[in-house]
Amino acid sequence: MTNGHSFRNPDIMCGVTRPDQPAPDGRFQTPEVRRRQILDAAAQLAIDEGLAQTSIARVAQVAGIAKGSIYLQFASRQDLLAGLQADLWEQMLERPTEIIADPDVTWADKLDAVVEHWMRFEFDAHDLYHAVFHAVATDSDEPFEAARTLLGHIVDAGVEAGEFALGALDRDVVIEFLLHAYIGPCFHHTDADTAITNVQQLFRRAVGATA
Repeated sequence: MTNGHSFRNPDIMCGVTRPDQPAPDGRFQTPEVRRRQILDAAAQLAIDEGLAQTSIARVAQVAGIAKGSIYLQFASRQDLLAGLQADLWEQMLERPTEIIADPDVTWADKLDAVVEHWMRFEFDAHDLYHAVFHAVATDSDEPFEAARTLLGHIVDAGVEAGEFALGALDRDVVIEFLLHAYIGPCFHHTDADTAITNVQQLFRRAVGATA
């Protein structure tokens, strides 16, 4: 992840008003639905018009709501963009949490599945990911810490199960490598399947997978 469902893959977004479509009538919505509506509108604007155009006024226009409704959810534009970033992190972590809970999958296969999920997410949502994670400054390390914890659990459980052998490698360095090393191929390789397969093999080597 770089320093890096509702809104999901931008290609399969449901119920999101694109900038060239009439705004929905959203006057009577729960706070949860309203927040989702705002984040989806902000995400679509970031993709279609760029993050610079993702203002409170423009998001309100696309979402079909008053600016005051946005301020009930987000204190400022920066807060809104930070919320969009947090939403993407949540999507990136939700499926991996389910993967590692499966008792019938080996830890090496779980690592493969997590890597594939993260990489396909970034390939599929490249423009939004780049805009949000490279242009939005945030002081919060919470999402990174959640990802570190998840990877740490995979590594520790794999070692305990005899599937991984770190040898002389430092555990924390290995986890930081896993956390960041897959980013480059997502941005610089056009063949997703080839990139994913190669990164999975490299990650298996990094943890000393025995099979």
